[in-house]
Amino acid sequence: MSHLFSMRVSTLIVICGVAYLLTAGQTVHACFASMRRKGGPRWLGVWYEALLAVHLLFACAVSSSAMENQGVILLWLHPILLGLESLLWANALAAVLGGVLAVRLRRPWMLGEVALLALCTPPAIEALGEGSSLLLIADVSLFAARVPATLALDVRESRTSVSRLSLIDALDALPEGVMWTNEGYEVLFMNDAMRATLTRLGLSTDLADARGLWGRLEGEAREATGDGLLVDVGDGRTCLFVRDRARLRGTPCERVMALDVSEEAATNARLESLNRLLEAANEELRASMLQVRRVAEAEAIMRVKARVHDTIGARLSILHRFLEDDCDDPEALERICGLLNGIMDDLAEKDLPAASAGLEAIRSAFSLVGVDVRVVGELPADEAVARAFAEIALEAVTNAAKHAQARRVDVRICRGPGGAASLSVTNDGLAPASIVEGTGIPGMRRQAAAVGASFAVRGGPPFSVEVVLPAGARPAAGTEPADEAPTAGAGAPTQESSDERGQA
Repeated sequence: MSHLFSMRVSTLIVICGVAYLLTAGQTVHACFASMRRKGGPRWLGVWYEALLAVHLLFACAVSSSAMENQGVILLWLHPILLGLESLLWANALAAVLGGVLAVRLRRPWMLGEVALLALCTPPAIEALGEGSSLLLIADVSLFAARVPATLALDVRESRTSVSRLSLIDALDALPEGVMWTNEGYEVLFMNDAMRATLTRLGLSTDLADARGLWGRLEGEAREATGDGLLVDVGDGRTCLFVRDRARLRGTPCERVMALDVSEEAATNARLESLNRLLEAANEELRASMLQVRRVAEAEAIMRVKARVHDTIGARLSILHRFLEDDCDDPEALERICGLLNGIMDDLAEKDLPAASAGLEAIRSAFSLVGVDVRVVGELPADEAVARAFAEIALEAVTNAAKHAQARRVDVRICRGPGGAASLSVTNDGLAPASIVEGTGIPGMRRQAAAVGASFAVRGGPPFSVEVVLPAGARPAAGTEPADEAPTAGAGAPTQESSDERGQA
């Protein structure tokens, strides 16, 4: 190795300076290698890169000793002197590790630097003789290219790959606060978000002992949930603090996290407000439904009363006329008794007979008391209109028989195109001096209006009731369909009329 004394001092100075810089760069590269999280022989590669840094350190020491012309190249380590030649055997270990890596990673280009490391061992240097100076230059030149290239790759990889350093940077960049404490409540890590959150709450962030931190958070909390603590941290923000057990690099730890739930809290507040509004609306709806139920019950009672009155009224009108006529026909009396006995059955009947059957029942029932009811024409095809016409005819015939003492009643029905129809009911009874409406005429008027027909009463003589339904008629505004009830006949009710003739 004494051949190095023949090199120029200026060359040795350059080699020493470059070797020093390369040693620093290679040391940094070894640190990057130790932070990588790749699989494979990672630690074998770390040791290899560390030995390369040692190799460059030896190159720096060799060039420095050659400059001082000490005759024997030494490495000064206070308080002893170590022979540098014996330390160069570390290059042999680096060469072995490099060969193993080249084989396992399938990198044949590594064999060049492995061969160079093998030449830097004491036997190889002695064998080279005068060429050892060229070996030093070649060694420094190789690593002058290798170290900057590996550092550039380290920088690029650090921006794209995950390492321990990048994980720490990622935790610091999290918007949620996170902190780890060991079993002795010493803070092992606290990211910037947690530090900022604790600062807003007026709590210390340079905690050496975080033993009482959770208790102070409970004091600041506005609500304790099953998941953790809801804490208002100012500026309209709400954080959910949660804690659990975890392991950090094999060490049992307690983890505390601060999650920003401001939007969720605002949404929950809006939902609570909407729920209160819905509850109020439900109360109003319940009150409205109760009122509707009461109205429906009242209407149902009115319909039952009307049906009772109609059913009984028709029977009583026929019985009254029969008694006034002083008729002793046993067959007629038997049929009238049948009508009276069937009152309860008719009231319980839910299915209404057809309107045409009702007209036939009117004629048959009043024939028992000598009233000739003549029906000319057919009812309209629309069942609702037909039923209204039949009920108006029943009321008119009942009034004629009861109050006017009529012996003949003519019912005329005319049908026109487009659903047009008309009804006329006349009788040969006594004509009233004046018409004073009671309950019968208003009832018939409602029946007519319910199907969109006009209604008129003429005092006569003869007394007549006229109903006209124009084509395409609609129910009059503000009217409701008339209560459905069976038409008169055998057990068929009608609308009661307390009208006197002249007080219809």
